[in-house]
Amino acid sequence: MLVFKVYCFFIRSRKFIAAVQVELNFSPLNVCYQYSVFHDTGRSFKSMLQFDVRDFSRLWLSGCATPSEQFAAVADEKGFYPISVATASFEHQIYFNRLAKHTFDQKILHVYLDGDGTPWVQRRWIAKDPTSRNPLILDLMALDQQPAILLGRPCYHGYSVSPQCHYKFWTSHRYSQQVVDSMAAALKTLLKEYGFSHVSLIGFSGGGALALLIAPEIPEVKTVVTIAANLNVDAWSRHHGYKPLQESLNPSNQAVSSNVKQIHIVGANDKVVPPFVVESYMDKQNVKSTYLIYDNYDHFCCWSEKWDEILHLF
Repeated sequence: MLVFKVYCFFIRSRKFIAAVQVELNFSPLNVCYQYSVFHDTGRSFKSMLQFDVRDFSRLWLSGCATPSEQFAAVADEKGFYPISVATASFEHQIYFNRLAKHTFDQKILHVYLDGDGTPWVQRRWIAKDPTSRNPLILDLMALDQQPAILLGRPCYHGYSVSPQCHYKFWTSHRYSQQVVDSMAAALKTLLKEYGFSHVSLIGFSGGGALALLIAPEIPEVKTVVTIAANLNVDAWSRHHGYKPLQESLNPSNQAVSSNVKQIHIVGANDKVVPPFVVESYMDKQNVKSTYLIYDNYDHFCCWSEKWDEILHLF
């Protein structure tokens, strides 16, 4: 029998912070995972009690590991192969699915880009490791039956301590030209090495913004798919009362070729990136694109359930 206890919780800024102790009938495991899973997902205290098997397996894998180590453990669990690609500016962590690593006659590649992760802790302190605490992007990629990779962002996945990294690259400069250029350069290196000629960029949350910013730099990009994506950075910042992201590019102000198919997907209940943010991008760009809004979906829930259906759109 699996038993869990939530202890040491308190309220700060109307948010619950909890550490979780997990006990298994054959061996106790003290987990200092703290509140990271729930902080990153925005899940309520009530939903903290609604663990499923995947939550427990991730707690088991993570223990007291860093966010980067937690993410890597889930990627390994799913059978993804890690490599590192260096550009003139940054190192990038790349994860391949089996088809991308071992299929040499396939020209189509799906490139996944993760969200902003946790740039700030409780909106007060700059995170030491911004890597996402929620591996939703890996869940989606695991459902993909095409060759697929995850293209890591600069200074994420353990590289935040690198000499070339500064916290500005996951805070104010998270969508800067330097970030975009380095990600595009890393992807070009992979396309040249593996021979893929038809690329779909698939971005979740802030990764959707980067997908649109990278697309003009990669001629092989034929489709951009965004999920719960921050496509109008200025409107998003104003809505949440955040300071403007200095030196970050705004996808709403960047042109994407009309030859690139765009599919934008949002949850009607998304409080992180409300639907109007995506709609304001489409109004400003005035380009033909597919816009899908899912009732009862929020920023994280429940894209895995619909992902196979969404994949058939492109």
